[in-house]
Amino acid sequence: VVDRTDGRQTIIAEVDYSAAALTLYEGAIHMIQSEPFQVERLDWEGRKAYVTRTNVDYYTDAIDYTKLKVLDDEEQSDAGQGSAHLGEVHVVRRVSGYKKIRFHTHENIGYGPVNLPDQELHTSAVWWQLPQQALDRAFDARHEALDGFLGASYALHLVAQVAVMAESRDLQKAVGSGDGTWFATADQRGRGQLRDGDGAALDFEGIGRFTPTLYLYDNYPGGVGLSSPLYERRDELLAQAAALVDSCSCRAGCPACVGPILASEEDAERTPRQLAARVIELLVEAPQLRA
Repeated sequence: VVDRTDGRQTIIAEVDYSAAALTLYEGAIHMIQSEPFQVERLDWEGRKAYVTRTNVDYYTDAIDYTKLKVLDDEEQSDAGQGSAHLGEVHVVRRVSGYKKIRFHTHENIGYGPVNLPDQELHTSAVWWQLPQQALDRAFDARHEALDGFLGASYALHLVAQVAVMAESRDLQKAVGSGDGTWFATADQRGRGQLRDGDGAALDFEGIGRFTPTLYLYDNYPGGVGLSSPLYERRDELLAQAAALVDSCSCRAGCPACVGPILASEEDAERTPRQLAARVIELLVEAPQLRA
């Protein structure tokens, strides 16, 4: 990271290559020792980001999509009404834009585009699946099942980080299909949205077979040994995630359990927290969980 304020050419920071696309895109506000710098130019090939000191009332957050495709299903076992797996996956991560978020109020005040190459890696992962028949019985609509998977992935990611003493940047989460035909993101309303390999929105009824998959994967080429112990402790992780969601003091969902939600979701007939609890219940067959 090169500071060009007032004509200087001073190296002031370094960022991991894997994190550069999420933090140093052109237009990003990059914080260094609580001082905001704006990225004026990113030389991706030269691996340099040129920044200038600025004074703004917002920060930026990357909008990224992650698509996974299973390459090798090495081990699998039953997980409630579904299954748990350990193996190798191909990950494609694309940063398509960024949001400007005002300090203190956290209101969204604008968007900007990002044009960077896709980040690809072959790594190890652990994942859980539920058959379409089980989801059809448990949920009134597919979008409820998808919202449940997104919330469950958030909770499992939290407990998995503690289980293997990993940082969130080392262990990533994603929800998609096992064959890589679609992946899930949250739209502007906080609801689950299906997208194809190019990032275009898909209709729930137009994808045919619907088998959401919850992934936890090593965010390094080849993996760094996080997935295997997570698979060995899969039952423990699900039990901890269930307890986390069930015992949280929030009403409908929060960053401490299933992720932040919109205020409008607090009065929903089935809240994001309930939907996530239902997915986890199907994976552990725990009838005592609220759904």
